[in-house]
Amino acid sequence: MKVEIICTGDEVLSGKIINSNFAHMSAKLEEAGLNVIWGTTVGDNKEDLLKSFQLASERADAVIVNGGLGPTVDDLSQEVAAIASGNELELRQEWLEIMEKFFIKRGRVMTENNKKQAMLPKTSELINNPIGTACGFAVNIKKSRFFFTPGVPRELFLMLQDEIIPRLLELSGEDIVTKLKTFHSYGIGESRADTLLKDVVNLSPDNIVKLGFQAHFPQLETKLSIRANSLSQIETNLKPVEDEVRKTLGNYIFAEDKNTLEGSIFELLQEVNKTISISEYLTWGNISKRISTIDKKGDQLKFSMSSNNLKALVDNLKLSKNKPSIELNEEIALKVREFYGTDLSLSVMIDYQEKTEADTYITMSSENDTKSRVGKFIGDEHRITLGSVEMALDCVRRYFENLPFDEKSDFER
Repeated sequence: MKVEIICTGDEVLSGKIINSNFAHMSAKLEEAGLNVIWGTTVGDNKEDLLKSFQLASERADAVIVNGGLGPTVDDLSQEVAAIASGNELELRQEWLEIMEKFFIKRGRVMTENNKKQAMLPKTSELINNPIGTACGFAVNIKKSRFFFTPGVPRELFLMLQDEIIPRLLELSGEDIVTKLKTFHSYGIGESRADTLLKDVVNLSPDNIVKLGFQAHFPQLETKLSIRANSLSQIETNLKPVEDEVRKTLGNYIFAEDKNTLEGSIFELLQEVNKTISISEYLTWGNISKRISTIDKKGDQLKFSMSSNNLKALVDNLKLSKNKPSIELNEEIALKVREFYGTDLSLSVMIDYQEKTEADTYITMSSENDTKSRVGKFIGDEHRITLGSVEMALDCVRRYFENLPFDEKSDFER
């Protein structure tokens, strides 16, 4: 089945907002074994929208239209869908009542223009939006089934998963099972991973496993996708391939599937029932922020401190040195652990050698030992900070998993 995605809106077409909705939809459809063949972006112009709908209806079996379901004059999706499908618009009383309850529950008054969101093409199928007022709907245009979705990301994501994808799978009529296996790694670049894994899919007996990569510095996603006739066929073909990926990428893999680096760290801290405190210099507090989004109650991450002013940080801990060095970083790690009374501490300090070069000092301290390393980064401030934060978090993981603490990364100078 051929699927097209049409994203609407002047703000998307002009680049004022990043079209992350398309990326999300395309990825989720791929995971479900549905192929997106075309992607189109159209502004808020009735004639252009109509042409894009007509073109898509001639070449795609299913089309997802995103955006244009709001209450304002530039929201045109319902109107153009009615024209393209040869229908008139009608007021759907059931959705109007849902909207009225939505506003009453929030203590707000529904304005007259909101009724526009309940105007749908006569023959269309209403698709529920449980968290917003933009009603989704589906309608046939020529040979294609069109699915209209809201532009608000959280509304779109829920509707796509619960309503659109099940309908697309039913529409495809294919009796297939799909799976996407993802490995998350830090320290190895895309080109080296591709070279190391170039023949790995040959381990699939039926040759139905597809290898892919998605690099988003400083992490790399290695993806194995498979379409099969049964779960047993997936298991038979996927297992030898994923086992080889684990063996080849080894220490670089920090998580699989939906887990994250900070999620893995939190789980490791829980397993050994250890607490940690963190000190950060020039990292914008990103290390603590990432762990605290997982450790919402602060059970493991007890305290953190972050500063762009080294003198203030050092004075607070009553230390005398104020020049960045690995020795000072180790002193800070020890002092923070003792001061906050935690089992472990992590101290991270970025020391710029030049505007585009920096040494990053990373130290883990416990009652029994201290481990340190220096990461050497090159790039702009944003890249150096991202790389430093990722390396520091990966060092925490390596500390608990007894892996080499100072293994060189592909991203170091």
